Amino acid sequence: MDVLTLCLQINLQPEIKKCVIDFYNNFNFDIVSKQLKEFLIYEKMKDAQIELQAILGDDVDNIKILTCMLKASVDIYDVYKVKGISDNIYFDTMKCYTRFINETYEMTGRLYFDRYWWTTRQSGGHLFRIGALEYEIKHVDDIVVISIHIPSDADFSPSVVDKSLAEAEEFFKRYYSELKNVEYYCHSWLLDRGLQKMLNEKSNIVSFQNRFEIFDEGEVDMEFIEWLFYTKSIDLQKLPEETSLQRNVKKHLLSGGVIRNAYGKLK
Repeated sequence: MDVLTLCLQINLQPEIKKCVIDFYNNFNFDIVSKQLKEFLIYEKMKDAQIELQAILGDDVDNIKILTCMLKASVDIYDVYKVKGISDNIYFDTMKCYTRFINETYEMTGRLYFDRYWWTTRQSGGHLFRIGALEYEIKHVDDIVVISIHIPSDADFSPSVVDKSLAEAEEFFKRYYSELKNVEYYCHSWLLDRGLQKMLNEKSNIVSFQNRFEIFDEGEVDMEFIEWLFYTKSIDLQKLPEETSLQRNVKKHLLSGGVIRNAYGKLK
C-alpha cells in the first residue's frame, strides 16, 4: 500500500490528490514519525495531532496534515493485513477523507480538509467502518467500550442498521477477541429524546433511538446543525426548511429550545 494507491482507491478529489502527492514527494516524514506512530496509542493520539500541526506550521487547505494522515493510514494497512481484516473494511474506513472533503465543499463551496482532529482514529486503527456505521474502540476512564458513530452517508434504515451491528459483533469477536463482550455506546444528537415529538414513531431515527438505554441527556451543542442542515452557519433564521425534521427543529430552536448530545448504551 502507498499513498497514491490509497488516494485512488478512496476516490480522493483530483485537485486534492495532486496537492497531496506533490507534498508527499517533497516532505521528509522522518521529522513527524514520532507523532504518526503515536496515533496508534489511543491516549496519545490527540496530543500527537496537536504536535503534528505545530511541526507542519502554515498549512493552506490543511493539505500537509491531510497527507500525514493518509501516510499514517497507509502505515496502518500492515496491521489490517496481520489481523486478516479485509480490504473492503480498510477502504470503506478510509473513504472518510473523501467524504469529509465533499461535505465541507457542499457547505462552503471550497475543497479543503477540516476534520484532522477526528481522523487520528482511522489512521491510528481505532475506528472501523462496518457496513452502514462506524465503530470506535474507545478508552473511557480505564474502560474500553465500542462507540457507535453514524456517518453522513449511512443508510439508516432498521434492517441495514441490524446488519451492521451483527457484522460489527462478529468483527470484534474475530479480530479483537478481548473485546467480544464489550458494551456498545453512542453519544449523538440523534439520541435526543425530544426529537421523537418532531418525528413519526416509525421514523429511522426513532427506531435507532429505541435500540439504546439513554442514561444521560447530554450537553447542549450546535454542531448537529452541520449534519441536519448541511451548513456551517448558525444563523437560525436562515436555516433551510426542506424536510419536516428541518422545519420542526428550526421552529424548536427559534422558540428557545435546544438539542442535546445524549448518551446511550445499546440494549
